[in-house]
Amino acid sequence: MTKDGSSITRWALSVMVDTVMRHNDPIREYYASVKKRTGSGKLAHVSTMRKLTRMLYHMLKTRENWKWETPQLTERKMTRLTIGGGVS
Repeated sequence: MTKDGSSITRWALSVMVDTVMRHNDPIREYYASVKKRTGSGKLAHVSTMRKLTRMLYHMLKTRENWKWETPQLTERKMTRLTIGGGVS
C-alpha cells in the first residue's frame, strides 16, 4: 500500500484484515503463507490488505456476495438492519 492515498483508508483496511483473519480460515492461511515466505508480518499484512481490496473490488464490480459467506448470518444481519431502520 502506498502512502499516497488516504491514511484513514489504510487504517480501515488494516482493521478489516485483523477482523477477517480472526473469522476466516482461508484468509488466515493466506496471511500465514505470505509471512512464512517473506519472513515479515508487516509484508504479510500489506499483502493480505491488497488481496482483500481486490476481492472487494471484484464483489462490487460483479455484484457477487462474499465468497465464504454464511447465508444464515447474512440473513440475520440484513433483517436486523431492516428492523432497525438502516435499510429499507
